Amino acid sequence: MKKKFILILLLNISTIVPSQANYNELNVSNSYLELQQLKYGKDLIPVGEINSNIIDSIKLKPDTVEFSITLETEGSTSTEASDLNVETMKELKNYLSTLNITDDNLVTIDYKNRVKTIAKENNQENSHYQASLNVVLTIDDNDNFINLNKTLDKYNINNISQLEEDKLTNYYLFQIASVANSESKAKEDLYQKYTNIANDLKNIGLTNVSIKSSSVGQIDTGKINEQRYFVNNTLKIKINKLDLIGKIIAKAQELKMQVNNDIAYSVSPEAIQTAVKEHETLLLNQLTTKVERLMAKQYVVGSPISLELQSRYPETIIERNNFSSNRMMSKMASMNYSDSDVDIYTPPEYEITLTLSGSFETLKKVEQN
Repeated sequence: MKKKFILILLLNISTIVPSQANYNELNVSNSYLELQQLKYGKDLIPVGEINSNIIDSIKLKPDTVEFSITLETEGSTSTEASDLNVETMKELKNYLSTLNITDDNLVTIDYKNRVKTIAKENNQENSHYQASLNVVLTIDDNDNFINLNKTLDKYNINNISQLEEDKLTNYYLFQIASVANSESKAKEDLYQKYTNIANDLKNIGLTNVSIKSSSVGQIDTGKINEQRYFVNNTLKIKINKLDLIGKIIAKAQELKMQVNNDIAYSVSPEAIQTAVKEHETLLLNQLTTKVERLMAKQYVVGSPISLELQSRYPETIIERNNFSSNRMMSKMASMNYSDSDVDIYTPPEYEITLTLSGSFETLKKVEQN
């Protein structure tokens, strides 16, 4: 805000008023005298000027409010996310038009496209379950070990390990597994396979077979990476109908939009201009009265030579606007769409300081000879 400082210059009347003798010696044309007589009559004559100013203030209630809302839409493609954003924004604007809020009151202040890779569970319908048995048996010589391998090879079981338990080195372990699309089917297939293997081993003389442990569970199919597209559209709304704020916020939240906590109130230039114009006459009367008090009794205040009206707005309006802007940018940088808190406060009255500076003619009564 530009601050203007007014230097009050009160001229010393004795220095600006010539003596009567000097006045009589002035070379004044008849046309000038005639003009002054038309303004002030034959009894007054301008002899100088005086400068002064008057400071007053007016208080105005805010009549304008502005805030922003952000809509984030998601889609499997950028077009899908964008189309959904446009459709939802159109629904909001249609509602605003019923409140007589047009596109002139709306400005898009931020629009972003982004893509994000999301790791998701693979929820395919053909989920699989695996059931398994750890089987142990005793083998007394190499021939039996070779025969065991040949028998298990028919079932694609190739991993046979020695079980060192209680120093019984002739114990061996292998695993039987079965996979199916349901837990019950996996168990059923597993025990059927175990029965077949046990019978085959019995035929080659390996009868000391037992189950050490068993398990069943769903096979981890892992996660799949999926690309999702997002569109963020921030719209600023500026209106001069403060009673509509609640309705607009309610509609935006209904449409799953984020109402940013950046509400700022102000006084419109039209309202300021109207108030200042209405106050001009009062200020001029106050300034004229002040000048009359500053002058000696033998002098009279004449017409204003020049007048300048200056307005100074409170710092709070500017600070509030800057604060709101910074808070909005911070909010957008770390936006939490589960946070629906919006600070709707009662705005204060704003005080505008008016300074009227003026220069007035100084008149002196003409002495009649």
